[in-house]
Amino acid sequence: MKIKRNDADDVQIDMSPMIDMVFLLLIFFLVASQIVKVEKAKIDLPFAVHAAVPEDETGRFLVSVDSEGDLFAGVEQQEVTLEELKQIIQEQVNIDPEVRIVIRADDETKFEYSEEILTACGEMGAKDMIFAAFEGSQ
Repeated sequence: MKIKRNDADDVQIDMSPMIDMVFLLLIFFLVASQIVKVEKAKIDLPFAVHAAVPEDETGRFLVSVDSEGDLFAGVEQQEVTLEELKQIIQEQVNIDPEVRIVIRADDETKFEYSEEILTACGEMGAKDMIFAAFEGSQ
């Protein structure tokens, strides 16, 4: 038995599922690109023999300084000047007088930059400051 096929019955591909998938992928990548966190401050923390993890790490305000002396503040690590940092710390002290500050200084950062941060924190009334470091020796 021989079956003849009619040329008028062309097979067509339904494009609607493919279009749906393209839109879903587009939406996924748009949403995922908003979630990706870009770290602006490139900090290589130093090693310290007696470094210890604080008992309570929550609620600390983060200040970073890179090897060039550029300052970054807050969770978003926005680049700020020393005067802007003072204003931000003053706001944090006004919100919580017992604000705790973590200073992340690059391994190659000159002490002068860290000293400026410590002085700014002291002038604005912050009392609890710690330096971030890796435990152990390099």
